[in-house]
Amino acid sequence: MEKQYGKLTLDGVTFGLDDWKDTQWQEKAFRKPMRFWIRDEIEEIIKEENIDRKRFYEFSKFRYQDIINKFWYTFCDYRNFVTDKIRLEYHGLHLRKNLENYIIAGFFQSADWLDYLEKIRHEISTDGKLYLILSEGWVYEGYLSEIIKVLSETDCWLQDFYVVSPKFEWFVVHDYIEDCAEMYRKINRGS
Repeated sequence: MEKQYGKLTLDGVTFGLDDWKDTQWQEKAFRKPMRFWIRDEIEEIIKEENIDRKRFYEFSKFRYQDIINKFWYTFCDYRNFVTDKIRLEYHGLHLRKNLENYIIAGFFQSADWLDYLEKIRHEISTDGKLYLILSEGWVYEGYLSEIIKVLSETDCWLQDFYVVSPKFEWFVVHDYIEDCAEMYRKINRGS
């Protein structure tokens, strides 16, 4: 089933997925390894949609690994599932058993991609910046409305992604294979 496109209004801004203006970046992207394609696409979205780089930006390349490691060592069961490389594909993660989780939305249960993203947005209550970690290894930081805007404009190169709280207390994962979104939270040990 192909993802349907539509329009969505968030914070007074209307946007859709069918409004690409320039495809030259795509031709250049195909010359690079596949993991770079989504990064190039997001950069083009930022430019075309005039997204304020103070509100959404690629995280420091010198500190990517710090964020990925923090995510990995906070949420993954690295002691019982030893690996020589941190993999960010959702099906490759072995999450800790002390996380509570629930399904937010399934794409096939949603009207379209924008409705699906709206269900994800609705589950996240914060006014601060969040991390967006892509399974290809790219890390972004930004506000929820800009994260949803960027995600809504992506084409088919987006795989698994994680929207992570800045204190690593919770995360939402979009599982590309299952086409569903789940919320995971650390269980408060005091309760």
